[in-house]
Amino acid sequence: MAQIIQWFQALSQLSRKKFIAATVAIGLVAGFFFSQGQMQDSASVLAPDALEISSGSLFIHVVGEVAKPGLYELKFGARVEEAIELAGGFSADAVASSVNLARMLSDGEQVVVLSQSQLSAAPGEGGFISLNTASQLQLEELPGVGPALAGRIIAYRDEIGSFSEVSQLREVSGIGSKVFAAISEKLTL
Repeated sequence: MAQIIQWFQALSQLSRKKFIAATVAIGLVAGFFFSQGQMQDSASVLAPDALEISSGSLFIHVVGEVAKPGLYELKFGARVEEAIELAGGFSADAVASSVNLARMLSDGEQVVVLSQSQLSAAPGEGGFISLNTASQLQLEELPGVGPALAGRIIAYRDEIGSFSEVSQLREVSGIGSKVFAAISEKLTL
């Protein structure tokens, strides 16, 4: 290292400036080519996955208060509204606000459209509680859910915007497998 420093100091001031400029230029050119190669490599690795994610179809099970309940195939990126439309629209007893029509669907999902009697009935009497619209008191009606847990469910819902699947409830602190098994059948989105 000492020899390199001596060699550099032996150069004239003009030669030092040229040497530094050439070193910087070589570094910039090498960095540019390296970053281009990295971008191409990452693009070639990501491109097939991106194509799979952004194309194809989804299979959605639409049940409840629709004209033609059943399994429907929709394009990737479809929303709940499109699934309801394919199922013939809402029945006369349907409560349209029991589903979020603007929510994007995911493959294998079940969309449940509720009637007013299902929404107003207590959970133990065949009614459902909507995770996306339930109040603190409504959540507290669920077995094993007290004020603190109901508050955490609402805080998590506020944090994520809305639940897209009932299984997301497992991400709330205090919802273990036992509690989830006891309440999941009483919930809807």
